[in-house]
Amino acid sequence: MKKVAIQAVKSSGRLAKNNFFKQHEVKLKTPRDLVTEIDIASEKNIIHLIKKSFPDHAILSEESGKQSGSEYLWIVDPIDGTTNYSIKNPFFDIAIAVAKDDEPVLAAVYAPMIDELFIAEQGKGAFMNGKRLHVSRENKLSDSLVVYCHYSSRKEVERVTRIFAKLKPLCRDFNRLRAAGVELSFVAAGRIGAYVSNGTQAWDIAAGALLVREAGGSVTDFSGNDWDITKNDMIASNGKIHRELVSILKRM
Repeated sequence: MKKVAIQAVKSSGRLAKNNFFKQHEVKLKTPRDLVTEIDIASEKNIIHLIKKSFPDHAILSEESGKQSGSEYLWIVDPIDGTTNYSIKNPFFDIAIAVAKDDEPVLAAVYAPMIDELFIAEQGKGAFMNGKRLHVSRENKLSDSLVVYCHYSSRKEVERVTRIFAKLKPLCRDFNRLRAAGVELSFVAAGRIGAYVSNGTQAWDIAAGALLVREAGGSVTDFSGNDWDITKNDMIASNGKIHRELVSILKRM
């Protein structure tokens, strides 16, 4: 599964990179949610590679929904950060997770424009281009960079506005890169202290959740309970600032 996941994210990454500077056909799925022809082509490539090796496995993909199958569920974001991709912003990625019993056990995130491949297997650590990762060491929220994401519905936009107003003054900075896979990978790599998201879908965050855990971080919902793919709210941090974030967000 690891071999197929790497093959899939890297081949779709090449596809996205080769078409990066071209004019794209952009469609609106919702007023705030975009899709391009490259999202569709990337998804077809990934699903083909999965089905070729694991025809009985289940697949959950952003553009195609869920295809039932075995106890293993492949969770696919064919281009994570489509808005960035559509405006020629290089911060996007291709993300794949494999879950068993609602828990991610394998993750692959590839950011093709910076050629960084993030891999994690449950119990085996997290790596970037073969180098072991470890989360950052800041133990105060005031010293930490925190990034965020949210679902595009009006309810979640209003909710993240309240979260932003609460957290922005408390962090060294509170911002977003608009690509959850990259953001969570950067938490795992120790470049960012924490990631916060409300209402997000499994394809956005499942791979990154495992990367952060395997790099020594903590991943929970806003109440501090262990996160799994059935939950839409997430705090993923270096662990040292996690309790402080939970104390703030459990009321949001």
